[in-house]
Amino acid sequence: MLKRLVAGGLGLGVFAWAGIAGVDSTTRDEAGQITVQGELGAFVTKVGDCVNDMPGASSEIVGVSTVTGVPCDQPHHWQVIHKGEIALEEYSDAGVLRETEILCESALEEIFNSFDEADLDRVTQFKNAYENFLFPSTESWVEGDRTVDCLIGSDDETYTESFLG
Repeated sequence: MLKRLVAGGLGLGVFAWAGIAGVDSTTRDEAGQITVQGELGAFVTKVGDCVNDMPGASSEIVGVSTVTGVPCDQPHHWQVIHKGEIALEEYSDAGVLRETEILCESALEEIFNSFDEADLDRVTQFKNAYENFLFPSTESWVEGDRTVDCLIGSDDETYTESFLG
């Protein structure tokens, strides 16, 4: 089974195993938004997905295969705010983590720059949020995985709306 890694603003690292990591038992509307909670594989998340059950923040890199996808108007801890690809020639833990952080920092900056005054109330709810990432493991890299998921949220805070609006 293949894994993807997660690393967050507090040094969290998680990777996802393929196999069940490809499951999506959520219900989505025509726009692709989750409308009914369900198991969501780490390889099939979409930008805008709100999720729970991410491993707790630590200095260790941890494996994850699934999370719980929930509608963003229901209590959740994390939201996928960007998906991108890293373009390294060879896999190294340090290289993948560095490229992941660069990709997600850039995406977050772009999102913040797109906010205007009308977004202030919503964004204020996320004042204690930090970044988290899903990124390739050595096993998933060999299978061609180059995808990075950038998330924002907190293990300690609960949100009931989308960071993206």
